[in-house]
Amino acid sequence: MKNPFYYGGVIGEEYFCNRKNEIKELKKDILNGLNILIYAPRRFGKTSLVLHTVSQLKKERNFQYIFIDLLGTSSTEEFINEYFNAIARSLEGSVEKVIDFFKNVLKIKPSIKVIFDESGKTRFQLEFSKADIQITLKEVLDIPLKYAKKGKKICVIFDEFQEIETLNIENRLRTQIQHHSNNLSYIFMGSKKSILQKMFSDKSRAFYRSVKHFQIKEISKKDWIEFIKDKFEKTDKKIKKEYIEKILSITKGFPYYTQQFAYELWELTDKEVNNEVFERALKLVIEREEDLFAVEWDNLTPNQRKVLKLIIEKNGQHLYDEGLLSKYEIKIGSLRKTLTILLNKDIIDKTENRYYFQDPLFEYWLRQRVY
Repeated sequence: MKNPFYYGGVIGEEYFCNRKNEIKELKKDILNGLNILIYAPRRFGKTSLVLHTVSQLKKERNFQYIFIDLLGTSSTEEFINEYFNAIARSLEGSVEKVIDFFKNVLKIKPSIKVIFDESGKTRFQLEFSKADIQITLKEVLDIPLKYAKKGKKICVIFDEFQEIETLNIENRLRTQIQHHSNNLSYIFMGSKKSILQKMFSDKSRAFYRSVKHFQIKEISKKDWIEFIKDKFEKTDKKIKKEYIEKILSITKGFPYYTQQFAYELWELTDKEVNNEVFERALKLVIEREEDLFAVEWDNLTPNQRKVLKLIIEKNGQHLYDEGLLSKYEIKIGSLRKTLTILLNKDIIDKTENRYYFQDPLFEYWLRQRVY
């Protein structure tokens, strides 16, 4: 029988737990032509949420979306071709029709190449000289607007948008996008909260106050319990509420880790989850992440390790207690500086009065080894 849980990639509708309010709000914002910023920690499900939403809109309306993942993009030339290919892949019709469309809308006349990779997928590429980089960039950025003028509602999705910072095209990108007004909707996503906040909240930056900040909230404990219990029951297996609560106490409801844990638990369960099966599933989940956690820990300085221990011991609150600082042999100034570094590394985050780990499984792994 097929496992009813899934993790490790963009998830389909059958694996979604709730998110109904977020999907409804996001649809409304996209159709109204708003530009939206979504940041959330890695493995929080933001890409799945957005792609699920725009896929629904595509079924319901005269709507199209363009999706580009910028992770690993290292030059303006590479960005131009990745974006051009993403636009081309979103257009419906034969290769010949796509090329004809570009020939009609592009003022410049670069050479358009069509490549077929090993899996048979079509890839579109532009060939242009270094002298033509800026004009080609401008032309490619304007293609979605010309496509929208043909009657379709368009949404452009930039995933891992923080990578733009290293390409030196932030100002050019903002200049072009602001002229697209509400004809297009842009979604900017990423996992590097510290970088994205600076890009969109710093007065000196091009994208300052240019977006709606869209918050993806945690899925409620109640929804997760119903979701996991239902999936087990529909596949003729049983899981008591107490075991689902134990999962959530470890994963803090993170979609990736919660689905991963439930997946492993379902695989190991014959009829009903018991203590032995639960512990085996937990061991598997930790083992699969352990190497990454060990590398992350090894890359921290002694002071950074001390501060993470301090956060664990005090549950992220009242960190400036003199007795505690004495215990960890760390001064107030050093603590303040180290907290800032850990925030910028996106290892921790903070609410008004509490620091917490962005990755709940990393925190659990540390608790088992540090204390």
